[in-house]
Amino acid sequence: MMKYIIIGASAAGLSTAEAIRKNDKSGEITIITKEKYLPYSRPSISYYLKGRVAQGDMQLRKQSFYRTNNINVVTDTEITSIDRKRKLVKAGRKSFSYDKLCLATGSRPFVPPMKNVDSKENVYTFMDFESAKKIKQTANKDTRAVVVGGGLIGMKAAEGLSKICKSVDVVEFAPRILPSILDEKSSKIVKKHIENEGGVKFHLNNTIVEAKSRGKRITSVILKNGKELKCDMLVIAVGVRPETSLAEKAELEVNRGIITNTKTMQTSDESIYACGDCCVSTDMLDGVSKIIALWPNAVQQGAVAGSQMSGGNEVIDATYSVNAIDFYGLRICTCGLINASAEQYCDKIKANGDEYKRLIFEGDRLVGFVLINSSSNAGIYTDLIKNRTNINELQCDIMDTPSLFMFSRDVRTERLTGSKEGVRL
Repeated sequence: MMKYIIIGASAAGLSTAEAIRKNDKSGEITIITKEKYLPYSRPSISYYLKGRVAQGDMQLRKQSFYRTNNINVVTDTEITSIDRKRKLVKAGRKSFSYDKLCLATGSRPFVPPMKNVDSKENVYTFMDFESAKKIKQTANKDTRAVVVGGGLIGMKAAEGLSKICKSVDVVEFAPRILPSILDEKSSKIVKKHIENEGGVKFHLNNTIVEAKSRGKRITSVILKNGKELKCDMLVIAVGVRPETSLAEKAELEVNRGIITNTKTMQTSDESIYACGDCCVSTDMLDGVSKIIALWPNAVQQGAVAGSQMSGGNEVIDATYSVNAIDFYGLRICTCGLINASAEQYCDKIKANGDEYKRLIFEGDRLVGFVLINSSSNAGIYTDLIKNRTNINELQCDIMDTPSLFMFSRDVRTERLTGSKEGVRL
């Protein structure tokens, strides 16, 4: 009987286990996580903070799922080393043997250097349920919160806190919020909306250089520009780094993230696979190796890793960035190369009030988009990107609301019926 060990219990780890069980009905599957909880939806922690999701509703699968599929989940256990020769993973004095091992270790929060911040009681990260739980238990209507980071994690933390706290200030090093998914103009639209709807205050092109404290609690923070912000709660949400420490200690190939065969997710050790935010991916749109720390990417990689570990032949499909998120009712969809260089790419923009559409092109191909309150049938744009469709073959202006009627009759017939011989549309 094969023994499978999966380290990490988020999207990638669970997807790996499900794929293994699909191929191998009797193998022994063990998921090991340092967290106290069964696999849960990490994106839901912001909704938990806002009070829109209860703890029990965050679980990705019911407890009965693990019993039915004979998947053993070991919680509150941190693996500290991998013995590749003996095929063991170790957690203190405890060890687990494996025939195939998958590292789905995810990311760790990046904490920038800030004077007098370490070891203070009212400093939090916003990466997992435990951190969100502590923030929710502590924050109240008198709390003055400061969030470090205006990216996806930081902005979701700020949105949740604004529903609870007296004030929320966001400090961002970049000149705009959400810099990885928004261009300058769309970022201004989103920033204005969040300021109006949530009362959040932004401090861009700025950093925290020092904190003032009383005992073990921060009372205020000093920004690079000299401004002082009162602070009862400091949330550090600058970003994440791939969690590669286990892989490095095991002398697997690592370069920023764990290096794998980008089709099969096999590492430099033929018995060990890796998937999710801890891995380097190759972006199909520009061919660049990068970290694409997104939920759909983690699920796809986990499915492939699990398939390959258990004798299947599933391989990675196209990999690219895609996001769908909302702030105070403002719906944002982005995909592909948002911050592409003007030398190689061009774009078209249509803006009307708080509706914004920006499409990015490389020659005759769509390679990215930013959609704000204009995401109807956004999946068709995603399809154009994924399939590298020649936009000159489309039968209407691509800046209009996308629909199947953009395509020829043959393409529409094939998409809807799976055959070119189906009923003509």
